[in-house]
Amino acid sequence: MLSGMRPTGKLHLGNYMGALANWVKLQDQFECYFFIADWHALTTDYADTTRLKLNTLEVALDWLAAGLDPNKSTLFIQSHVPQHAELHLLFSMITPLGWLERVPTYKEQQENLTGKDLSTYGFLGYPLLQAADILIYRADRVPVGQDQVAHVELTREVARRFNQYYPQANLVDYQGARHVERIRREILPEPQALLTPSPKLPGTDGRKMSKSYGNTIGLTEDPSTVRHKLSMMTTNGQRPTQNIPGDPDLCPVGDMHKLFSNPVARLFIDAGCRTAKIGCKDCKVLAAESISQHIAPIIERRRQLEENIDGVWQILRDGAIKAKRVANSTLAAVRGAMGVSRDIRSIRGRFPSLPTGDAQESRDLELWSSVDYIVSSPSAKDQESFIDQLRIHWWRTMVPRDIGLKRPATNYENFERSLEEPYMTQAGKRVLVSVCEGTPKSELTIHGQALTWAFRIPQRSYEVWTLLLYRGVSASIRDRGGEILAIIIPQKVFSQGFALARRSIGKGDRLPISIAKTQNSRFYLELGPEQTCEVTQWRGNYDPLR
Repeated sequence: MLSGMRPTGKLHLGNYMGALANWVKLQDQFECYFFIADWHALTTDYADTTRLKLNTLEVALDWLAAGLDPNKSTLFIQSHVPQHAELHLLFSMITPLGWLERVPTYKEQQENLTGKDLSTYGFLGYPLLQAADILIYRADRVPVGQDQVAHVELTREVARRFNQYYPQANLVDYQGARHVERIRREILPEPQALLTPSPKLPGTDGRKMSKSYGNTIGLTEDPSTVRHKLSMMTTNGQRPTQNIPGDPDLCPVGDMHKLFSNPVARLFIDAGCRTAKIGCKDCKVLAAESISQHIAPIIERRRQLEENIDGVWQILRDGAIKAKRVANSTLAAVRGAMGVSRDIRSIRGRFPSLPTGDAQESRDLELWSSVDYIVSSPSAKDQESFIDQLRIHWWRTMVPRDIGLKRPATNYENFERSLEEPYMTQAGKRVLVSVCEGTPKSELTIHGQALTWAFRIPQRSYEVWTLLLYRGVSASIRDRGGEILAIIIPQKVFSQGFALARRSIGKGDRLPISIAKTQNSRFYLELGPEQTCEVTQWRGNYDPLR
């Protein structure tokens, strides 16, 4: 799930009740990506960017204070993930101009924001940048209000058009059948709009709460300011005198009570207003107190966060690193489909002189995925949690979506979770995933330090064995930096060697084995002094899972 918010400064209650409070709940249900849309802010406010950086930080502080958790969700700044811009550029090559001109908000904002020159490509194209924001993460759900459904529909149309022009062909051999059938796989899924509850929250003048109307109540306003703003709030002309009964359902102050006051207070206000036993002044004071009580914990958390601004900025940096991993995966597929990839192997058949080996270190590094954001996280202090996060990182950001890999409910009494975990593909293949950190091996040298990864033969049989090879920047797993590579080995490769190896050990014993990386970037599975097989072709090759 993905959503974003423009950085216009500190958030108000309308931002909180309309989106943020719902995001806090959704992060326990979805894998969420939330970004601060600073590029989108430029589409209307390009003439003055003096407060853009500060406003970005203000939004981040309010997000964290309101309950967005960087351990549950990925929080980042849009411009810190340039892949958004590249996908936007590629989409602009295939998107008809009329699609952008018919977006409802295009003409509406031009009519409403008459003080700004919006005759720019950036303003016309911002719905397409929005589509890139969503599709770069292949989001399944986009939480929006009814007024934003048209934007999600445009995103669906862009994805559909892309998939029609650039289907990703795949050769699939169905369950050992003799024939091979070519099928079309969609690279970009069409996201669904997740309509979120949007309670009626009026501004102090009775209109929709908006900074452009100057009628907002800040999410972190102090109680005296909240009380002053509520005292000025309109009651829609009801009760010109205190002895005339009113209707809370028709009063903006009544709407505030419905959202922020407790049930007992709401009953008291409702009855007092309808019977003229309570005046509007007292009603507003009670509403201000309810609002202040509701936001008091948010204000306190924000105060604590402001004492560690570097830490807040680090959360956004780490989020951008994580977001780039997913974005790069999508862009690799998009570039390949459009014929602009950085991989020359697709035309090797036309030029036989091209090298077929993988000796170049640059090629080798392309297959590694950075895990800086995991290594630097607080949970990295715990070995089991760290290994599990590496496995989740691989599952969520490196495995192609079409494989449909899932983590089944497992009785972990039969597994050493810090070492291995079973998975299942949508085709029903059983996959065991093992993780290990690389250690130096004296007889091999690669840039001054050789690597080997120690594993043990699984006790059960699996159709695919995936080895996640972690290598740190230094010898310590706790040091910042590191990369992970997947070697996906089909059963036919390791089954015979496993059978021979098991005969040499006692029943129930776990035979240690290893993966070794040589100086020429070759990988070997070592089952013993006389059993070694090369598995270079299975590094980063996900075909065994299909």
